[in-house]
Amino acid sequence: MQIKRIFLLLMLVLPSLSCEREEAFELSPPNLLLRFTDTGEIVQEPGNRVSLEFELQAASGISEFIVFRDGEIYETQNYTDDISAIYNFEYTVPLDQETGSYHVFRFELIDQENRADDYEVTLSIRNTFSESEESVNGTLVTVVKGKVNNDYTFSAEKTYLIDSIFSIENNSTLTIDAGSTVYFKTYEDPLLRSQIIVSQGSRIIAEGVQESPIVFTSDKLIMGQDPSPTDWGGIVIYGSAPSNQGNAILDNGYRYGGNNPNDNSGILKYVRIEYAGKNGAHGLTLNGVGSGTTVQLVQVYSNENIAFRIRGGRVSLKYLGGIGHGGYGFWADHGWQGNGQFWIFQTKRINTLVPINFWNQARSIELRNDENSLTLQPRTQFRISNVTLIGNGYEPGVNNGTRRGVRIRRGALGIFQNALITAFPNDAARVEDLPIEQLGQDMVFDNIRSYGNQVNFSQEAATFFFESGNYNVRDNSSSGVDLNNIIGSEPSPFNPSALGAFFTSAAYIGAVENQSNDWTKQGGWFKNLDGSIR
Repeated sequence: MQIKRIFLLLMLVLPSLSCEREEAFELSPPNLLLRFTDTGEIVQEPGNRVSLEFELQAASGISEFIVFRDGEIYETQNYTDDISAIYNFEYTVPLDQETGSYHVFRFELIDQENRADDYEVTLSIRNTFSESEESVNGTLVTVVKGKVNNDYTFSAEKTYLIDSIFSIENNSTLTIDAGSTVYFKTYEDPLLRSQIIVSQGSRIIAEGVQESPIVFTSDKLIMGQDPSPTDWGGIVIYGSAPSNQGNAILDNGYRYGGNNPNDNSGILKYVRIEYAGKNGAHGLTLNGVGSGTTVQLVQVYSNENIAFRIRGGRVSLKYLGGIGHGGYGFWADHGWQGNGQFWIFQTKRINTLVPINFWNQARSIELRNDENSLTLQPRTQFRISNVTLIGNGYEPGVNNGTRRGVRIRRGALGIFQNALITAFPNDAARVEDLPIEQLGQDMVFDNIRSYGNQVNFSQEAATFFFESGNYNVRDNSSSGVDLNNIIGSEPSPFNPSALGAFFTSAAYIGAVENQSNDWTKQGGWFKNLDGSIR
C-alpha cells in the first residue's frame, strides 16, 4: 500500500519549557492521509464507482470532516471524542454523465481548535480502458491497458500485449481462451511494469487444456530478445475471503479480505507464468482469495521473487510447479487456510549473504501465521501432501549460497506429509515456534525424506520428528530424485485421500510417482529447468 501524506504525521506535543514554569502544551494541527495510488487525479467511466479511504488524525480531537464537490458541500461527518478515524468515501459517476467532463472534490478535516487540513482531487470522466492494434517486430498484436469495467475476452486467434496495468474491475470477468499466449510489455524504467490485476469481486477464467495451455510471458520473445526474470509484474488477484489482517485491507489501492471463505475469483488451469518479478512483484499473488477459486496445473517459470505468494484466504492449490524461482517458491501467511497436493519446486538460483539477494534465506516453502502474534486468528492452517523440493546444490566445502528448503514458523500449523527435500546448501526442513503439546497433534510432519543437504533437519523437525524415531522421517531416499531429476518417489503408509475430497489417492512420498504417472508431461505446458518443454 502506498500512503500519500499531505503533511508528515506528527502526533507530538510541543512543550515550551522555562526554568521557572511550564507553559501550556500546543497540540499539533490536524493531518489528513489519503490511502490511494494516484496523485491528484482519478479516472472513471459513467455508471462506475470511485472509492477513497482517508485516515484522519487530530491531536486536539476531530471536529468535522467535509467533502466539497465543485465548491459546494457534498457530505459532512461530525465527531466528538475521536483523535483518529477512518473515513471511506464512495461516489458513483452518474450513468448519463458526459464523457470528458470532470468534478473537483476537496476533502477538509477540521479539529476542535478550528484548524484545518485538506486535500483536493480531480475526478475525470473518460474511458479507463484502451485497445489498439500495432505491429511488433512483424507480429500484429492487440494492445490493451487500463481498467476494464465490463466482461472481456482474450481470443486465441489474436495475440495480446498488456501495456502497463491491465485491471479487471466492477465485478467483471476476464476470459482467456485455451491456447492463448499473452505478452507483457517490458520497460527500461525500473519503476514501470506490466501486470494483470483482478480486483475484489471480479474473476479471471484462464482454463487451458493439456495440448493448448495458456501462457503469460515477456514481450521480448516477440522482439527476438532474451527474456529475463524481471521483465514484468505477474498476476495479482484480490478476493473477499478472511485474513487475520482485517476484513478490508488495502494493497496498492486495491481492497481484499472479508467474510466470504467460499469467494470465487475464477479459474487458473493449465497455465504457465514466466519471466515475472519486476520491482518486487511475484509470479502469482493471491490476496484473500477464497475456496471457490480453482488453481490447478499452474507453473511459474524463471521468476525473480516469490513464485506463489498467498496472503490469507481459503484457496487450495494442486499440481503446482515453481521452476527456476529466484526468491521463495511458495510463501503463505496472514491466516491462509487451504490444501495443497503435488507441488514441485526446483531452482538453480543461488542466494547469498554477501551480497544479499533473495533475502539471503529464500526457501522453497515458507509457511507463517503472523510475524508478531503467533496465535492471531484466523490462524494459518494447512494440509499439504506429495511435495518435491530441490535446491541449487550442496557440496561439502563449496559455497553454494544459503538457499533453504521448507520452514514452518510464526504460529503456522497443519499437516505436511509425503515430501522429498534435497540439494539445499543450508537447512532443508525446519519446524519451529510451536509449543511441544501441539507437535504431533495440530502440527504433523511425517513421511519425509530430507537428504543430500548441508543440514537435513533443524529445530523441532530434527528433535521431535526425526531424532525421536517416532515418525517415518529419514535422511536418505531411494526415490532417485536429485539435483537434476524431479521424477521419482517411494512408498508411503499415508494416503492423503484420507484428508478429504480435494486430495487424489497418492500413497507415495514425492510429487511425481514415476515416469508412467507424470502429471508434468500432460501436454506441452510445463517447462524443465533449462527452458525446454517436458
